[in-house]
This record gives sequence, structure tokens and C-alpha cells, in this order.
Amino acid sequence: MSEIEHGEATVHSRRPFVASSAFVLLLLALAFGCGDAGSAPPPGGNGGSGGSGGSSGAGGTAGTGGMPGSGGTGGTSGTGGVAGSGGMSGTGGTSGTGGVAGSGGMSGTGGTDGTGGSAAACVTDALCHTCPDRFPCDTEGDCFSGYVCIASGCKTFGGAPIKQCQPSRGGSCLDVSDCPNATDYDCIPVGAGPKACVRVTAGCDPVTEAYDCAPGFSCENGSCVDRRVPCDSYLDCPKSHVCTTTLTASFCVRVYRTCHQDEDCAGFGSRCADVDGDSVKECVGELGSSGNACVNSDCGGSTPVCEMGAVPTAAMCGDYGLCRSDNDCDVGNGFVCVGLGQDGRMECVKSGGSCSNVTQCPLRQVCAAPRNGGSPSCQAGKEAI
Repeated sequence: MSEIEHGEATVHSRRPFVASSAFVLLLLALAFGCGDAGSAPPPGGNGGSGGSGGSSGAGGTAGTGGMPGSGGTGGTSGTGGVAGSGGMSGTGGTSGTGGVAGSGGMSGTGGTDGTGGSAAACVTDALCHTCPDRFPCDTEGDCFSGYVCIASGCKTFGGAPIKQCQPSRGGSCLDVSDCPNATDYDCIPVGAGPKACVRVTAGCDPVTEAYDCAPGFSCENGSCVDRRVPCDSYLDCPKSHVCTTTLTASFCVRVYRTCHQDEDCAGFGSRCADVDGDSVKECVGELGSSGNACVNSDCGGSTPVCEMGAVPTAAMCGDYGLCRSDNDCDVGNGFVCVGLGQDGRMECVKSGGSCSNVTQCPLRQVCAAPRNGGSPSCQAGKEAI
């Protein structure tokens, strides 16, 4: 499977032992504190039935002396309680200067809700907004069939990345003949779902990165590189990107991913079609309310290409979209055809800009036209991380 950068491991929190100990001590408190409150102290005793603490005081069942003595110094209730400062026996009678439970009582330091209780399990950020608690992994050998082990974006409190198994999103298949080749790929079930083309050899190829790398990752120098851009909605994403969601994260992903049928495009538009006429299908939105995928042959004039619209699953004829040459773009208004990604697909964008390919941008950024249009630049989404 693909080599994924920034791997991470899951952290679990545990409740301290103090909570169970406190419960046992409470039972002991009930056993020692349930005497007959109406009985009189024995004559001449220095502590009586309730010494300096009584049934819930600072003493035990006997006072500071033995028999006989000068009389009891306390009544049936003293200054301590079930949560006194000592243990079962102290300096005086049967029970010493403390109660049944030691300092801290039922809710002492480290108790049920004390220091070290159920705190958050990891450090979140704009990309990973929920601590992963399902499908943890260290390698892809820990995952289900057809799943890949990738960095979730969350980290432990020590800064270690946390990894999580997520489904591969290669094109669907009936057998391996539907995949790019029979050497690097196999047609296997993805978890309990239908079959898909999954890479079974190491590395990746830019042309087949939609099979080789998880959504949001780019194949660069033979490795899948993290290009996930955080988002709350498609409005946080640049042109030709949609906001997709996994178990723990939401991020922008380029909509034009290789596909074989509409079902392959869940989260990346709504239709699978050959948009630019190069005999390779990719995900795209529906053209208005036509019920059909938007393809460039449906467009023309000053809006010559299919552009993802105001709804993440819809498209319209516009200026920003797939092309094969400058002639497919609105050249008269300064648009050119540029290969911003790594898979060989090209897009109409305004000429100029600060980048012309994703590899020119920092990690977790993409080279794309801003959401409101313009020349391509490195886009960081909702928040740079």
C-alpha cells in the first residue's frame, strides 16, 4: 500500500485506582458508624461509647484513655467524619484521631473526579476536530481489507501523531482488469463494502494517485504527501475543491478524482463522467437540475468549462474547470490551462499567480484559484495549521 507521511497512534485515558478504594472505605465507614445512638457510656470510662470523635468524629469508639478514666471528653459526634485524617486505628481507642476514610475522602486528590480524571485523549486542531477512538493503527496490517493507515491530524499530548484506518477510495471494480494494472493493484472488498481497485505494492504514481493515495494526499516523489486543507464547508475551499468529512476530520479535496461510476464520487461531487473529453472519467457535479453530469461539451462561449457551483454536488458552465489546452479556456479574459495537480489533469485559471503546481506549496496546502476567483496561489483553507 502507499507510504503515508505523518503517522500517529491512539491514546486512552484510565481512571485512577483511588475511586474504587474510596468506595471500599465508604462501606467500612458505614459498618463502624452504625451503632446504637441511645446507649449510655460505661461508668468511669475515659472515653465512653463516643470518644473525642464519636461515630463520625475525630476519635473512634473509645476515647483518649482506657478504663477507668476521668470521663468522656466528647459526645456521639466529634469534629471529624467519615472523611477524617487518619485510618482505622490512631493514638487513642479502637479508632484513632481520624475517621474511617483518610485525607481526601470520597473525592480526594486523584479520586473519581480528581486530578488525572477523564480528560481529553489527544490534541485536536483545525483539521482533526475529534480525538480518534475507532480503528487505531500503526501500519496498514492493522486495518481491514481495502483500508489504509493514515495520520488523523490529531496528536498525543506528547506530540506523537495518531494514525487511523480509513477506507481506500480507488475506483470500483468487478475484477482486476478494471484497475490500472494487475501488478500493482488488486480488486478487493473495502471492509464490508463493495470491491475497489487497491494498490498492493509500495509507493505511488502521480497519474494514478486517486487509487494510490487517500483523499487529500498527493503523490510526490513516489510518496503520498499530506495536502489536506481544513474546512467547515465548501466556502472554506478553493475553486475545484469540495469539503469532505471522515471519522474525525473535515478537509478540502480536489473534486476531479478518477472514478468508474457515480458511487465512487460520494463526497467528491455527485457524478462520474469524462468531463474534458480525454477518455478518462472523473468526479463532477450535476449540471444544474438536469440530472446529468456537467461536461465541457455542454458549455461554450464566455463560460466554456464545467465549474463546481454554489452547492457541493452541483456544477455549472463557468471559467474555472478542467481543460486540455488554453483553447478550452476563456483566453480573451486572461484564462490559461495549467496542471495544478499531480495526476496530469489541467484546469482553466487566471494567468499569473504565485504557484503553478501543488509541489510548490507547503504541506497541508494546495495550489488552486481562491474560492472567489483569481490567479492560483497556495491555499490553506479555514485555518493554517
